[in-house]
Amino acid sequence: MAKKSRVARPKGDLERELREQVDLLEHACKSFDSGMEAIGKHIALSLRVLLHHQRQSQALLEQLGLRGGYFYDSAGPLNPRNLLPECNLVLMRLAPSGAEYLPLVAAGEPPFPPKLVPFADWWNEPVLKDGKGRILSRRELVANVADTDGGAHVDPELDEAYMELSRSNSLGWIFQVDDATNPPKGRPELACMRQIAHEVLLTLRRRHPKLFASESGNGV
Repeated sequence: MAKKSRVARPKGDLERELREQVDLLEHACKSFDSGMEAIGKHIALSLRVLLHHQRQSQALLEQLGLRGGYFYDSAGPLNPRNLLPECNLVLMRLAPSGAEYLPLVAAGEPPFPPKLVPFADWWNEPVLKDGKGRILSRRELVANVADTDGGAHVDPELDEAYMELSRSNSLGWIFQVDDATNPPKGRPELACMRQIAHEVLLTLRRRHPKLFASESGNGV
């Protein structure tokens, strides 16, 4: 079979696609904040479209020359002296009904102002360390959710560290009520997706405010 011809998309077409992808990401974030936790998988897929650039998969921001530069980092680096599990993209909130994993943005103001870091560092440096000392970067978290765990595909096997993070509370965070000890409710990997999306939207708002010209309010 003859190979079908392909034509380059004009820049205006890619710019329109970026506006649509930003709209989709914002709406998914609002749905997550309203209690639809599973839409974190769609957040991961939008992040992949915008950011993942490898071989035949070309990130939309890369195609537009926008993936470089500096991105907002709300988590900061892992503490090399900390022997305990660590993930500063999420928090554990206590309530009368128990505790739950939430993205850092759910607390309002972060414990320290987000810093601007080079994209390659932001994307590839570790942001999570589990109870066995295994580390994951934003890139790895997004890829696991989007590529294997319901974003674009459902794989029959999952990366071991990701599997234990998402199913077995490998962060090891717990809360105690009376004599009962329990893990927080919710899915930490999807809370991470929401927080990473917050960082991306914050970055794009600063660098490309016209993408958000039709917004009312403070966004997500």
